[in-house]
Amino acid sequence: MSRRTAMLCTSSGLIATAFGVVVDRGGDPGPVHTEAQEESTAEPTAEAAPEPGRQAWMPDATLRPLSVNFTPGGLKEMRGLVLHVQEGENSLHDHFSDPAAQASAHFWVSQSGEIEQYVSAHDRAWAQGTGNPSWLSVETSGFASRPLTAQQVDSVARIYAWGMAQHGWPLEPASTPQGRGLGIHRMGGRAWGGHSCPGPLRSAQAGEILSTVRHNSRG
Repeated sequence: MSRRTAMLCTSSGLIATAFGVVVDRGGDPGPVHTEAQEESTAEPTAEAAPEPGRQAWMPDATLRPLSVNFTPGGLKEMRGLVLHVQEGENSLHDHFSDPAAQASAHFWVSQSGEIEQYVSAHDRAWAQGTGNPSWLSVETSGFASRPLTAQQVDSVARIYAWGMAQHGWPLEPASTPQGRGLGIHRMGGRAWGGHSCPGPLRSAQAGEILSTVRHNSRG
């Protein structure tokens, strides 16, 4: 796996690689915690737990379930979807399948719009610290210095439309961890890592994603 492939944003505010190299503290002066450590301390208030009858796997996605780095049945409520940037390229399945990574996301979207799903919508991925029990997550291939491609916008919109239909996500942006809708990783502040993922360019595209959902629903 290349260094470019393995890099991604993590809830601890680090950019980590499969080679064990860690760079960019992202301005977080606090202690570093792994996703596994945060899993044992997060205690959310459940208000809209996933319903067993709802789809756990998105039919339009390539399903590549993980065997490690997630919490079975650990999603305690369903607030919406959190947008991330990979800070790298190529599928994250192999990286998330490494027990040492201690990280995962529900979905990954390539720059050409391919969707992979790694974690069931009824289970907890390890993507955004204390937000893990309440939100689904999507990693997007590429870098924060470059905007989402048109294909990525369309594919994230497809994921969001599926979540609206299956899990009741509202067609609106979320600006805090207590909100509901389409959120971004940095909205969680220190508890979610205290860094800028997915960066200003991709954060600004959240409205475009929701507009695409709205447009497609009318078609």
